[in-house]
Amino acid sequence: MRKEAEENKEADEKKKEEAETKNEAEQLVFQTEKAIKDLGDKADKKDVEEAEDLIKELKEALDKGDIDDIKSKKEKLQEKAMALATKVYEEAAKARQAESANTEEAKEENKTEVKEADVSEE
Repeated sequence: MRKEAEENKEADEKKKEEAETKNEAEQLVFQTEKAIKDLGDKADKKDVEEAEDLIKELKEALDKGDIDDIKSKKEKLQEKAMALATKVYEEAAKARQAESANTEEAKEENKTEVKEADVSEE
């Protein structure tokens, strides 16, 4: 009885791990597709195409149900999604810096120089 319970426990844990892996992969696909859509033309086209190819591969692995393949493809897509997000973040930071610099220049230009007037009594 104990041996059977132990075998069932292992099988249940394996099924649970497979279900979690599939759910994580599906969430990653959804999040990456949404990020690509939200980024629009801010993202590098080559990176977007690579991410879309990895999404397609992961979806195919999910359809086949091969957990090892799903894990492998999920890791690749995670790496690409992180790289994509990092590039977009860096571009946004550069844009904010440029905007900040322009604002500072405008403030400097708007400052008026105050000169002391020479007042003489006659």
